[in-house]
Amino acid sequence: MKRLIVPFVVMVAVAGSGWIPAPAAGQGRPNIFAPEAKATPPLADVVRSMVNAFNKRDTAFFQKAILPDAVWLDEDGHHLLAAVWINRLLSANPPRKLSITNLRTSNWDNAGWAGFNYVIEGTNQVKGTNSIVFKKNGNDWQIALIHGAVDTAIGAH
Repeated sequence: MKRLIVPFVVMVAVAGSGWIPAPAAGQGRPNIFAPEAKATPPLADVVRSMVNAFNKRDTAFFQKAILPDAVWLDEDGHHLLAAVWINRLLSANPPRKLSITNLRTSNWDNAGWAGFNYVIEGTNQVKGTNSIVFKKNGNDWQIALIHGAVDTAIGAH
């Protein structure tokens, strides 16, 4: 009996210490990442129009698209007025150019969201992720909340 206990205790100690790797994704470990990006109308079209308007510095588009009480949350805890922040970005010199990838959208009858990776180019390049909550107002989808995070990661997660 003692001969069986010692190897069993060693196996438990080694497994608990992390020497034995956890199973890979699909082998017992849950996948924490969202499925492949899926961008469907109508919000995919709204976001593409938003990117186009940003690159044309079309402030009128954003005056209509952003609700008056919409808030922009940034990565370090600021709660900004979305309309004021977008106006600053649109009036920056040199002009900023926005490009996005990995667009994801989902919507219900009168609300929805979009998320994407972005790159803004101007004096320097800024990369990050952005998520937007939309509210349907009549036939228009308007921005109610923006969360814009700058990618400051040192390495992969």
